[in-house]
Amino acid sequence: MMDSIYPWFNDAWIAIHGNEKLPHALIFRGKEGIGKYNFAIKFAKSYLCQKPLSNYLPCESCSSCKWFPDSHPDFKLVAPIENEDDEPSKRKTVRKKNILINQIRELSEYLELSAHQEKGRRVVLIEPADSLNQAASNALLKILEEPPENTLFILVTSQAQKLIATIRSRCQLLDLRSPSLDEARSFLVDQKIAYEDSLLSYTGGSPFNAIKELENQTEREIITQLLSQGHNIDITKVNYSMLTQGLDWTLNMIQKWIFDLLLSFHAQQNYYFKNEEKRIHSLAKQINLDALLLYTNELNELKKIASHPVNQELQLQNIFIKYKQIFETL
Repeated sequence: MMDSIYPWFNDAWIAIHGNEKLPHALIFRGKEGIGKYNFAIKFAKSYLCQKPLSNYLPCESCSSCKWFPDSHPDFKLVAPIENEDDEPSKRKTVRKKNILINQIRELSEYLELSAHQEKGRRVVLIEPADSLNQAASNALLKILEEPPENTLFILVTSQAQKLIATIRSRCQLLDLRSPSLDEARSFLVDQKIAYEDSLLSYTGGSPFNAIKELENQTEREIITQLLSQGHNIDITKVNYSMLTQGLDWTLNMIQKWIFDLLLSFHAQQNYYFKNEEKRIHSLAKQINLDALLLYTNELNELKKIASHPVNQELQLQNIFIKYKQIFETL
């Protein structure tokens, strides 16, 4: 957990504490990988702290701070239940993870209990809130329609549009800005993390995603090498070694490559693959725009089922066959 507020969240931290009276429910919205969860945890801790500091940070010495988060009776975290297969193979198949209705039912039972501290405050943190399935969303809505007294709900998400409209309408939105490139660089340096600027570009400037991606360098290099071959791609090279992080991760990388291809086609600079600009620029001269746009739509549709337990190697081969065809249709 962070000891202080990340610099790019300072304004949000001041703004949220500037409210004389908080609403019963907040949505913390921001780009993936910028530290939203840590910000929410720090805020929940300060909200429950018995002796918060003048800058609103928790004191770290009261009983509430010492309990937080795992043993605090007035703090409840609701998160998706991990559901990963047990295959001993090198590939990783992660099924879609949702917050289920049983979890919200358990939350409802928890809220029937009295608060432990004298202030009577409680915090419910739901993260990521966009993982609520339909039944769980409806059950949460009923709670938000008649919220328990002195209970603050915090919904953290990078995809607020996935929340049902009736939940969004009952929450106050707080936008958490992304760090600037200089802020992201400074953060990684302070953490003593060795990285390349190209990695920050690849993650869209998200420092925490950059940290996660450090261990995926080999997979990125393999896929980049294949994509850079364009029409000459060797489909026989497409295999399970490219699925060690799951099909969803591989699809995300291909979508970023396609986005940069489209930018280069329109004579704009790359956004994600800064160090591949020359190769992408060369490939952009060979593409058929209609085929590229159609392929983009197909990737978006496939992304919806990427976490399903299907034959992922076959899916991946089809993806690269269709990628090859955006160059063949000229």
